[in-house]
Amino acid sequence: MNLLFGQSEYVAAYVSAGLGITISGHYTAIGVLSTEGRLVGGIVFHAFNGSTIEMTAYCPNTMKRGVIRGIAHYVFVQLGCNRMYARTRRSNKAMCKMFPKIGFSFKCVLEQHFGPKKSDDAVLYSISKDVALKRWLANG
Repeated sequence: MNLLFGQSEYVAAYVSAGLGITISGHYTAIGVLSTEGRLVGGIVFHAFNGSTIEMTAYCPNTMKRGVIRGIAHYVFVQLGCNRMYARTRRSNKAMCKMFPKIGFSFKCVLEQHFGPKKSDDAVLYSISKDVALKRWLANG
């Protein structure tokens, strides 16, 4: 898989459609391309304040080692962030299991974040620069 840079609006539209949400405001996005060059995933970065950033991702079956390394490099090396946040629906069991496996730590539950049902609660995770660099960018 290859990463796509410089096509933030295209990637954000793909992520928005995949998640059924509207992404607006200031953001930058990185796409995930199949070996055939087709967009198969996307990560939108927003709420950057110089120290932290939040990511919104729609990457069905594409959140592989190379993609995670690309995200870590962009956020912690290029931007110099100290921490990255990610939130997902409580009902998204796959992401709730994956985030801790790749170094993110649970922070809190944001009730009714995506809608009125309990399954619409958001689960917030974060990863620090130290953890990300050690886990994803050391020796490689």
